[in-house]
Amino acid sequence: MNASTMRVDAAASVSRIIEAAKRVFAAGDGSGTLNRIAKEACVGIATLYRHFPNRETLAMAVYQQVFIRDIQPIFEEFERTNTPREVLLKLGERLLGVLDRERGLAVSLGNVAGATHVLVSANIAALVPAVARAQEAGNLREDIVAEDIPNLLTMIAAGFGSIPSGPQRRRYLSLLLDSLNPAAAQRLPSV
Repeated sequence: MNASTMRVDAAASVSRIIEAAKRVFAAGDGSGTLNRIAKEACVGIATLYRHFPNRETLAMAVYQQVFIRDIQPIFEEFERTNTPREVLLKLGERLLGVLDRERGLAVSLGNVAGATHVLVSANIAALVPAVARAQEAGNLREDIVAEDIPNLLTMIAAGFGSIPSGPQRRRYLSLLLDSLNPAAAQRLPSV
C-alpha cells in the first residue's frame, strides 16, 4: 500500500469510528465501551486507540461534528447582526437542546463546559467585529469583549442539567443575557 492509500484508509477508519461512537453515545447513558464502538466501526481496538487515545478524545471528536452541524450556523448568524441578544438566546437554547438530546455524549465528554469552551472559542475572530458592531449600535454594553461570549456560553453549558426545558429555559437564559444590555449596566470589574 502506498502512503496516500493509507491516509485514505485511516480517514475512513476515523469516520467509521466517529459514526459508531455517535450511535453508541446516542444510546443514552455514556456506558458504551470503546470495545463496543470499535466493534460497531468494524475496526480493531488498537486502531481506535491509535486515533483516539481515550473516551474523552473520541467524545470531543463527536461533539465537534455535532457542534459544526447544529450550533455553528447560529454563530454565522451572530456575525451578520448588530443585535446579538436574540441570536445569543437562540444559541443558548440550541446548545442546551443539543446537550439534552446528546446526554450520552455529554456524559462521555467528562467536562462538557470545557469542551464547549474550546469549540465556541474557535469562533473568536468572527466575534470581535460582531461585538464591536453591536456596541456601536448601542445594543451591547461597552465593556463586553469578544472573549466574554465563549465564557458566557460555557456557563450555559455547565448548567445544562439544571436548567429545565420549555418556557422556563427561555426565561432563565433571558435573565442571564440581560447582563449584556447596555441600559443601566454597572461597570464590570477589571480582569
